Amino acid sequence: MLEFDGVQSHVMVRCLERFREHVQHDLAEVVARELRGFLPAQLRELFEELDVMLRQLSVGPNLKNHSPSDAWPNTVVHDVHARMIKRVVVAQRRALAREIDGPRQKTTHREAIGWLEREIRILDQLLELEWMTDTRSAVIPKLTDFLTIRHAEALTTDPGAPPKPSTDDKFHILAAASSFADDLARLRARCELRELPIALVYLDLDDFKQFNSRYGETRVDRDLLSPFMELLEAHAFARGTAYRMGGDEYVVILPNCDGPGATSFTAKFSAALRELRCPGIDPRPTVSSGVVEIGVDCALTEREALARADRAKAFAKQAGKDCTAGYDHELMREGDLRIRPR
Repeated sequence: MLEFDGVQSHVMVRCLERFREHVQHDLAEVVARELRGFLPAQLRELFEELDVMLRQLSVGPNLKNHSPSDAWPNTVVHDVHARMIKRVVVAQRRALAREIDGPRQKTTHREAIGWLEREIRILDQLLELEWMTDTRSAVIPKLTDFLTIRHAEALTTDPGAPPKPSTDDKFHILAAASSFADDLARLRARCELRELPIALVYLDLDDFKQFNSRYGETRVDRDLLSPFMELLEAHAFARGTAYRMGGDEYVVILPNCDGPGATSFTAKFSAALRELRCPGIDPRPTVSSGVVEIGVDCALTEREALARADRAKAFAKQAGKDCTAGYDHELMREGDLRIRPR
């Protein structure tokens, strides 16, 4: 049996309720509307399992009136539901993190931040449990199980062609950082419809300050950064989109790409960089890079995934530069960072 303390039980009930509402609104009702009232057996079985889990976690008929300040009892859930619990926790952790991202950016007040992040911390603790890390998330029905991929995508994305990313204001070579988060969210949704991962590569030019000190900003912009970005744009062409995040930092979104694929991308780019012509610039530039795989079961938001890629890049720089770092575990903890062979 899987045991939860009172606080965990309360949060799990809220997660299950929200998850059930999501399945009802975004899946069951859509399928029924598009297929003249059809409700697939897989969805009926999913609702039955969620209802059983809610009953096991509930405290009685007054559940709806229960508040976080009440003494919520410890509860147990049968371990046959372990995979579904992980699916619910991962999905709701990401959804909740997205909800609080806006309010979180509006304040530096520590008590307010603590209030906003209180449920996230509990869900993170649950994901750290040994049985949770050893469990694979349950596979639940998705829209493309019942509708064609083109029709499902048309129902879940904004009408019309996606806007072309705006270019960076200074060089007009790579996409602007301001369009990164929306682009990643859109591409992530399209990949998830197809059960595909998406990868991020965060690149940083090594020893950039030394180039600026030696050659000056004007010459570095013309003879180093411009050819560098042209090379990165060409390397990402037809694979993904490269963004200038500011200064000497760049990010590439690679749809339908996993961690090893992203590492291979950095290896090929580094090899091409060794052949790059930068007139009068010596030595040839190198990059440190961090890679992150965002799988279908990833609990992180787009901003959180970017932060993990940034941290992996910093780890690569600390390890000696001109190398690539990534994570060995889906939780992407600090201790999971490793240098990847190029």
